[in-house]
Amino acid sequence: MIVEYSVSSKHLTSKVAHELLFSIRRKKYIKPALSDKYSGRLTYKLLPGRYIKFSLHTLKNSDYAKFVISYVDIDKNGNVSEKMIYEIEMSYNAFMEIAIELGVPYVLKEFVRMVPEFHKVSKVDESNYPEDKDVQQIIDEIKQYLEKKVVSQ
Repeated sequence: MIVEYSVSSKHLTSKVAHELLFSIRRKKYIKPALSDKYSGRLTYKLLPGRYIKFSLHTLKNSDYAKFVISYVDIDKNGNVSEKMIYEIEMSYNAFMEIAIELGVPYVLKEFVRMVPEFHKVSKVDESNYPEDKDVQQIIDEIKQYLEKKVVSQ
């Protein structure tokens, strides 16, 4: 059974909503089946299993960003559930600097690199290489990096 699952992906004048799904099995970002820049949505076609959703919601004028990591579970009947496993708030400008900093966990750097351009949706491209670490290690490295970054602000 294939399930359609949509996430937000838009970059407006004052805010950004950026959400991508990450495959636990392949250890890389999943390419959406459909992208709709008018509604600001990416739609995935998924098989039952567990995925990771990385989310960024910002208010640019207030220099505010909230980054969230969640598990998305799809059971064999097609029911979808989400469980947040990490959340952090920080400066929007500091978060966007991640794209050019050294020592950033690869999966996080790729997520920031794929933030949608102004009035567009995210584009997950083929240069999105699989990570060779296990998923818990990937999540832990992202948490540690962001916690240090917030403390240094």
